[in-house]
Amino acid sequence: MSPASTPWTHTQPCSPAVPGPTTAPAPDRAADYRASHSSLLGSIYGPGRPVLPPEGSELGAYGPRLGERLPGGPRRGGIVVPTCRDFLTTKPGLIFAAELAQAHDCYLFVVLSRDARAPEFPASIREMLGEALILIELDEVHADWGPGLESSQDPLSALHRVNDVGRKRNLGLMLGQRLGWEFLLFLDDDISPHERVSTLDEKHLAHALRVMTLDDDLQAVGWPLVGFDDNSVVGHARPLADLPQDIFISSGALLLRCTQQMAYFPENVYNEDWLLMIMLLARSGNYQRALAAGGPVRQQEYDAFCPVRARSEEVGEILGEGLMNLVEDHGPGFVSLMSNRFWKRVKAGRRTLLRTIMERVADRERVVDCMNTALQTHGDIPLPGLTKYARTWWQDHEQWELVLVSLQSEARDRRPEPEIAKLLMSPRAPWQSPSN
Repeated sequence: MSPASTPWTHTQPCSPAVPGPTTAPAPDRAADYRASHSSLLGSIYGPGRPVLPPEGSELGAYGPRLGERLPGGPRRGGIVVPTCRDFLTTKPGLIFAAELAQAHDCYLFVVLSRDARAPEFPASIREMLGEALILIELDEVHADWGPGLESSQDPLSALHRVNDVGRKRNLGLMLGQRLGWEFLLFLDDDISPHERVSTLDEKHLAHALRVMTLDDDLQAVGWPLVGFDDNSVVGHARPLADLPQDIFISSGALLLRCTQQMAYFPENVYNEDWLLMIMLLARSGNYQRALAAGGPVRQQEYDAFCPVRARSEEVGEILGEGLMNLVEDHGPGFVSLMSNRFWKRVKAGRRTLLRTIMERVADRERVVDCMNTALQTHGDIPLPGLTKYARTWWQDHEQWELVLVSLQSEARDRRPEPEIAKLLMSPRAPWQSPSN
């Protein structure tokens, strides 16, 4: 059964209906937590989109493959998986990514750190892909390949949090640009197909590529992670407090268009994928058509109510939710509204939400502990700091764009994909900076 004919529990509109920039919202509306941002999300199966071929059709009827070579040029794209956990935990997700790469005849780049080390990588996946598997040890990447983003040095980016997934994903974006790819599929290491409906397999990935190829406005297609829903600690707590909670697309399963205007993942901060998509929306020619969903996939369960996780997420939650509301209400014009006054309202609304959840789930000690831990974090988050971070995040795109332009120029030197890991270990010429 196709995702076009199968209902699922989360909002999946066919065409977004976003208020235009001239629409005046209620005074505090943009500062309120929202259960859903579905008005920003279309569907690759909506009206005006290509229909799926009849059941049993060959892969090519669904659309192009990632591994296809462009006329006289590079491959159309590839797959990138960041991972830091032991392979006993992540092997099923890595096999899923490898099977997609094999079906699309493309390269799979796995960026490794911490407990994920190249010598221990599963032999069965090595044998499956051969040279189409590229393992990159993050700590072996030369420092010259850092994009030089000021936001990564901001105190808020490291507040109660040490995480390298944004850095890994930025490296994936840089690899895509250096290799001349048109598209890049990010997968987390814990993703698997939905058990009831196929939405992310070789055929539906080809269909997503077809849709993006025919619609220049569409910058990203995501597959929402359901079952064990892809939400923050607070997002998991809201249903327990009888509050509504939807899910949005994320970098857990995200197909991106590679261009010189491609956004970046802010490093270390939580909700880095939302911040990338907000930047995409703000810089796209038609922000109401820039994002689409491809149907649900699954992610492995984890401890949803961990106080350490709640503490580490809070800065990114405030930034991501606040900025998503602004772009939803005002479109690209939201940038001028990132003021101390706005963030004061966002923080106040957030504290009210955390206290409400604590009151409604008073008998759930672990959930209350998480909400209280997140609430305590607010004392470490100054309003000027939020305003400064948001401005730095926005301004960093100038530096990021120069990085992409440099890499696109270097892509004329078409190195084979297996040479890329060695290239990353070598020093390189400094990036230009916006001040040059």
